[in-house]
Amino acid sequence: MNDLRYALRQLSKNPGFTVVTVLCLALGIGATSGIFSVVNAVLLRPLPYVHPERLSRVYTEFPTFPNGGLRRFAFSAPEYLDLHRDATSWETVEAWLRSAVNLAGEQEPTRVTAAIVTGGMLEMLGVPPLSGRLLTRADDEPGAPLTANISFGLWQRVFGGARDIVGREILVNGTKCTVIGVMPKDFRFPPGEVDVPELWVPLQINPARPGSRSSHGLAVLGRLKPGISLAQARDELASLVRQSQQNGSIAGHSLHADDHTLVAYGLQDEVVGNIKPALHMLLGAVCFVLLIACVNVANLLLARAEARQREIAIRGALGASLRRLTWQFVTEGLVLSLAGAALGLFLAQGGLQLVKASSEASIPRASEINIDTRVILFAVALCAGTGIVFGLTPILHATKQKFHESLKSCAASSTGSAPTHRFRQTLVVSELALALVLLIGSGLMLRAFWKLQAVNAGFDPTALVTGSISLPEATYPNDPARLSLWTRLHERLNALPAVESAALVSSLAPVKSTRYQTIRIEGFAPVPGGPVENVDFMETVSSDYHKTLRIPLLEGRLFDSRDAAGAPEVAIVNQTMARTFWGDESPLGHRLRPVGTNWCTIVGVVADVKNHGLDKPTGTEVYLPLGQLIAGGDRTLSLVVRARHAPGQVLNAVRRELRDLDPALPLARVRTMDDVMAAAQSRPRFLTLLLTIFSSVALALAAVGIYGVISYSVAQRTREFGLRMALGARRGDVLSLVLGRGLLLTALGVGAGLAGALVLTRFLTKLLFGIGPTDPLTFTVVSLGLALVACLASYVPARRATKVDPMIALRYE
Repeated sequence: MNDLRYALRQLSKNPGFTVVTVLCLALGIGATSGIFSVVNAVLLRPLPYVHPERLSRVYTEFPTFPNGGLRRFAFSAPEYLDLHRDATSWETVEAWLRSAVNLAGEQEPTRVTAAIVTGGMLEMLGVPPLSGRLLTRADDEPGAPLTANISFGLWQRVFGGARDIVGREILVNGTKCTVIGVMPKDFRFPPGEVDVPELWVPLQINPARPGSRSSHGLAVLGRLKPGISLAQARDELASLVRQSQQNGSIAGHSLHADDHTLVAYGLQDEVVGNIKPALHMLLGAVCFVLLIACVNVANLLLARAEARQREIAIRGALGASLRRLTWQFVTEGLVLSLAGAALGLFLAQGGLQLVKASSEASIPRASEINIDTRVILFAVALCAGTGIVFGLTPILHATKQKFHESLKSCAASSTGSAPTHRFRQTLVVSELALALVLLIGSGLMLRAFWKLQAVNAGFDPTALVTGSISLPEATYPNDPARLSLWTRLHERLNALPAVESAALVSSLAPVKSTRYQTIRIEGFAPVPGGPVENVDFMETVSSDYHKTLRIPLLEGRLFDSRDAAGAPEVAIVNQTMARTFWGDESPLGHRLRPVGTNWCTIVGVVADVKNHGLDKPTGTEVYLPLGQLIAGGDRTLSLVVRARHAPGQVLNAVRRELRDLDPALPLARVRTMDDVMAAAQSRPRFLTLLLTIFSSVALALAAVGIYGVISYSVAQRTREFGLRMALGARRGDVLSLVLGRGLLLTALGVGAGLAGALVLTRFLTKLLFGIGPTDPLTFTVVSLGLALVACLASYVPARRATKVDPMIALRYE
C-alpha cells in the first residue's frame, strides 16, 4: 500500500508525463484488445452448438471443370440420399437449402429468409428451443403437415412476442404452417451468413422422386461419430467415390475420382476460412500499433529515469535494497498500465460498436463480437506485461552505475550517458520502421480499394431502386399465372410518371449466385483444355432490362414485343459468352439450348456486366426473355426501377401498384443500386478503414516519438549549444546540427521499414485488387510522407535550439 500511495503521488506530480503515457498505452492496448475481440469471436470461440468440433461440411466437386474446377459444390437430392444411406463415419448427415418466403404477419405480409432443412438438422445441432419443440424426421416425411421453428427475432418482430405462438397456424408462401417452436435469441443456422434465416421448415424430399442428379442445390452437414477423425471420414468418402466409379450404374453422372468427387471440411474452418487471413493481418497491424505505443512509453520512461537518478541513488545509499526499489518502480509501471488498459478497454468497446455496424456484411459471426472474459484476461495480460517491463526500466538504467557514482554525476548537470542516448535513438528508429510497414500496408489497401471502386460494373447504377418479389406456389401454381403477374406488374411500373424505366430480372448484379448450368450449343466441338457446354449465369429478364440498366448493345438487338409467348425462342449473350464459344465469329443466328427448354436463336450481344463480384472476371451469361414461357416459371424476381428524379420517391408508388395487384405480396430487400454496389465492396472497405485508422495512430505516435527524442536531446544539450553560439556558431549551424540527427534517425527508420515492408506486404497479396504487394508508387509516396512528418517533428525542437541565449544558458549551467 505504501508503494501504491507513493506511485500515485509521484504520477500526480508529473501530470503531463502521466497523461501522455496513459494515452499511448490506451491506444495500443485498446486497439489490440478490440481486434482480439473480433479474432476471439470469429476464429477462437467455438460455434454455439453441441460438440461443434465434430460438425463437418460435405461437398461434391468437379475438379476438371474449366477455370480451376468447381470446388465446394452443392449436392443433388439423389446424391445426398446416397450419402445419407451409405456413410458410416457420421452419426447423421443432414441437408438444407436457403430460400426467401412470404410470411403472413399480424399486420401485413413480410418477406423472411428461411432454411429448408431435413428432419434431423436442428436436433443434430443440439440447441434446445426456447419454447415448443424442434423439427423431427416425422415432420420431414413427404406429405406431412407443414411445421416450422421460428427465430426469437421473428417471434418478437412479426408476432409481437405472443405467448400462444406455439401451435399457431401461419401462412408460409400461402400454405398453412404450424409453428412448433421458438429458437433461443442467439441461435443462428446456417452460421456465419449475412442474411440469417429466421424460419426453419422441413425439406420433405420424396425418395421415390428425388429429382435429377444433375440438379445441384443442397448444402450438406454431418456430425462425426465419437472417435472418428475428419481424415478417416475423408477416406470413407474416397472409398464411396471408388465404389460408385466401379459400379458405373448412373450413366453420365456417377461419382468419379477424377471429375466428380466428394470432400469434407470442418464446419468452423468453412465458416471463417475466407476472413481468417484478413483478421490475422489486422491482428498483426494492431500489434505493430501496440509496439509503437510501447516504444514511446519506453522513451518517456528512460527520460524520466535519467531525471530520477539522484532519487534512486539517495534511496540506495540510505539502505534500500534493489528488490525494494524494483517493487516500487514495478508498482508505478503497473499503475500506468492499469490506467491505460482501463481506458483502452473503454475505447475498444466503442470501437467494437463501429466494427459491428460496418462489418455485418463482411465478417461472419459479427453479431457475436463482444468483450468477454477471454478478452479481459488478454487485456490484463497486456497490462501486466507492459507494467512490469516499464517498471523495470528506471532500475535497469540506474543499476548500470554504482549509487555513489550516480550521486556524483547528479550533483552537476548531466547530458545522460552515451549508451542511453543510443538506446533511445534505436527505439525511435524501430518505431519509424514499424510505422512505415503499417503505413505501406494501409497505402496498398487504399490503392486497391480505389481501383475496386473504379471498376466498370458494365451498367449505370445511378437513380436505380431495387427490390425482390416472390410468388407463392399456392396462389401462383403454374407458369401462365406467374407470367401474367410479372407482365402486369412490368406494364404498370413503366406507366408510372416518376419512373423512367422498370425491369425484372432473376438475379441482381454485380454479385449473383453462379448457376453453372449445362447448355447445348449448336455445332459445338469440344477441344482438350477448352470450354465445356456450360454457362456460368443464366438470367430471366424483361424486355426493358438492358435499357433500364443502360447496358450497351454491341451487336444485334435487344428483347422487345416480338419475344412474347408462342413466338420463336430467342436469347441474348454477353461478350464473354460470345468470345468463349464463337471467338471472332459473330454468334448472331447461332442456336443454344438450356436444359429443359427448346432451341433459342441468339439475337443480340451485350457488353459484359460484373456478375460474380467486382473483383472477379466476368463469367459467361445468357439472357432469356421473361415474355416467353421457356423462362416464365420463375417464382422470385428482382425489380429494378430507374427513377426520373429522386429514387426514394418511387418506392411508395411501386408498393401501391404491387398492393393493387396482390395485397399478399411483400416487396422485400428494397435498396438503391448504390447500396447494392456498396455491399459488394463491404469487406475491402472495412479492412481499409481499420488499417487506415491504425496507420494514422501509428504515424501520430511515431511523430511524437521522434519529437520527444529530439526535444529531450535539445534540453540536455542546452549548455553545449550555449557554448557553441558563444564561440561563434550561427543559428543555422545549430539548426543543421539538430536536424541532421533527426534526418539520420529518419533515414535509418525508413530504410529498416522498407526492408520489413518488402517481406511482410507479400502476406497481403490475396487481399489486394489491381496492384501488387510491392507496388513502387505506394512504397515511394508513403516513405516520402513518413520522412516529411518525421522532419517536421524534428524541426520544432531544432528551431527551439536556435533560440537559446548563450548567456542565459551558461549562467543556469
